Parts: sequence; C-alpha cells; structure tokens
Amino acid sequence: MESIQFKVEHSQEDDYEILNIYINDENLIEFIKRFEMQFQPNIAGGYEGLNINFITDICEHFSGELNENDLFNYGGKTQILGCNCGEPGCWPLVVKITVKDQHIIWSDFEQPHRSEESEGGFWNYSQVAPLEFNRKVYEEQLKSIERYRKPYETQE
Repeated sequence: MESIQFKVEHSQEDDYEILNIYINDENLIEFIKRFEMQFQPNIAGGYEGLNINFITDICEHFSGELNENDLFNYGGKTQILGCNCGEPGCWPLVVKITVKDQHIIWSDFEQPHRSEESEGGFWNYSQVAPLEFNRKVYEEQLKSIERYRKPYETQE
C-alpha cells in the first residue's frame, strides 16, 4: 500500500495555489516523469498540480465522482495533474479512481493527448502499476485540504 499526501502549494509557473500530490514522499510529477522519459524526454513530466480554484469539490474530485460535464472528467477518468502552463485540459494526466471499503485505487493512467490515435505517438501507461491507498488516510488528507479552502473562498 502506498502513502499519499495532498499539499496546497504555490505554483512555480504563475500566481495561484495548486494541489500537489506526493506518493511515498515523492512528488507525483517526478514519479510520472521517470516513466514518461521513454516516450519523449523533452516534454516528459511537463505537469503541475491542479489549480485549486478550478476544483469545485476536492473530496468528490479525488473520489472520481465527477459529473459528465466536469472540466476534469475524461470519459470516467479523473484529471489528477495539469499542464505546467496552467491551462486546464492542455496536458492532463488522468487516472481511474476506484473506491473500495478500505482502499482507494488509482489505475489506468493516461495522457489523453497521446492516445493510440495521436499524431504524437501512443504513450502506453500499462506498465504503471495501480496505486492503492488506505481510504481513511486518503479521505482525511482531502478533508484537510477542504478545511484549508473554506476560509480562502470566503475572503474573495
């Protein structure tokens, strides 16, 4: 089982707060970059955490409970990282999120702009093993982010 941390941090690219994800104390971006280096090293890992102002409900988002019109819904998969340019949907990393009684599982990683039909070539993530998290710890992490956001939202 993996450990996960969700951290609100300042974007290195622009003036907004992002939600960075750490798996076993490693930034998810670095984890994915190592895998993507085999495809196209000059753009591998070109991600940033999601702008928290674009996520309506963090708990629902990271439980995979997105409605069909949600900006971060990709055919039943949830966007967990965005492009380092800050534009939602520009260069998303998406994953299938499965909620079990005691675990949350991330599987079927995908870069939608590098699908089998892509002119840029297919990036096959099938070798990325599913990540399994303790549901209680995972949900506590998300709730702490929601608590952080509440005072921020009322200040606007």
